[in-house]
Amino acid sequence: MSSLVYEFPLNEKCRNYLRLNELLQQIAQCRGLQAPGQATALFKALLDALELLERCDVRTDLAKDLDQHNQKLEAWSQVPGVDAAALQQFSRKLTSISQQLPRSARLGQTLREDKLLSSVRSRFAIPGGLCSFDVPQLHHWLNQPAERQQQDLDNWVSQLSLLQQGLDLQLTLWRESCQFVPQQANAGFFQDSAEQTDMIRLRLPAELPVYPVVSGNKYRFTIRFMPVGNTETGNIDFELANIK
Repeated sequence: MSSLVYEFPLNEKCRNYLRLNELLQQIAQCRGLQAPGQATALFKALLDALELLERCDVRTDLAKDLDQHNQKLEAWSQVPGVDAAALQQFSRKLTSISQQLPRSARLGQTLREDKLLSSVRSRFAIPGGLCSFDVPQLHHWLNQPAERQQQDLDNWVSQLSLLQQGLDLQLTLWRESCQFVPQQANAGFFQDSAEQTDMIRLRLPAELPVYPVVSGNKYRFTIRFMPVGNTETGNIDFELANIK
């Protein structure tokens, strides 16, 4: 039986991490420009990431979180049987990125100054605003050789490379550091303490005709399992991981 994993952030920092990571994944999926519509999706994801980075500067939080993980690695190095060489290599990677982030220029600054991206950005708020008569500069770019397009794409994506590396490490460490624990939602409702919790992960069978809706703050969170269609919600068995 297949399962679905849902992730719900419980603070603004974690929300920003997950949203940025989702946008960076969309960029990676579309950058080949091998199907119609991928260019529009890529520009939308890239510009959404820039807008989010303008609202919040994640460098300090991300560097701090990576440094805290690095300190935990030092304790793990004392565990008998641990691969000390692999642990040391991973620790060096964490140290490098956590030190580079605060020293780097504001993420996405070079992208904000790009003339093509600026011309496209102003048109997304208009329905159908990317027509050739609206953004002739984009129409020209889309008809350039693939090599020229990839050169520009590589340059744009490289501006977010450090952010991508940091988020990949942070989210991987979060996801792999906590174990799922069996839980039951009585009549589709579950509540628990959220003290020091950044994110919760829920796992339940994909065939189950319900989906979770989570609300919470730094003290408590609640989960309501909503039925799909006309089904009734009874007691729901699921698995929960609290990430701190």
